[in-house]
Amino acid sequence: MKNPYAPGFWCAAAAVVLLSATYFYGIMLAHQIDKAMIFLDSASALIAVLAIVVVACASVQTRQIKKRQITQGQTRVLIWDTKVALRRVETVFDRYFWGSYWQPGRTFQEFMGELTGTPLEKSLEALKIQCLKLDKALPSDDRQWLDNARELADVAAAMARERYQLDYSDVSFNSVGETCIDHDLEVLVYTWSASLKSFDHQLDEIDQRYAQPA
Repeated sequence: MKNPYAPGFWCAAAAVVLLSATYFYGIMLAHQIDKAMIFLDSASALIAVLAIVVVACASVQTRQIKKRQITQGQTRVLIWDTKVALRRVETVFDRYFWGSYWQPGRTFQEFMGELTGTPLEKSLEALKIQCLKLDKALPSDDRQWLDNARELADVAAAMARERYQLDYSDVSFNSVGETCIDHDLEVLVYTWSASLKSFDHQLDEIDQRYAQPA
């Protein structure tokens, strides 16, 4: 890791050494050995103090950089965990609405178009918990993830209610005898898909930002 202040330090050190050597040589030519030795001791002490200050500053800076790197690493782990939780929600959602979960023998809450106690609700709650952890680890300007998870949960609940209404209403057909897709459900499906993609895209963006060197 390169120190951005290194060139300036070495230039200053070279200038101090050059000036000290020139002055010391001038005193030597004037045959004032005692003054030359006193000046040499003072210059050595000054250089030693400067070296200690530079080493201390470099040590503090290195410690701060390492701390930022550790924080960045921990934040990226939270981002990845959030992406895993989001993938879990996506998988369970597909199974719940279009696969094996939407079958006879459902609970009373499911029967009434609610998500209470369902695998989808559990996966959404896990996502909310993960998003809350991510929000706490990020600056205030980036704390939007819990709101995103709540938005997904609201869309899922609306779809469950719409699906319940479709299950217990007359199914309509078009002129050629094909089943018509309910417009409200179609809008909700599109909203869910768009929200999911936006959520995932925003996670990728913030992951790339925290992947930059500290």
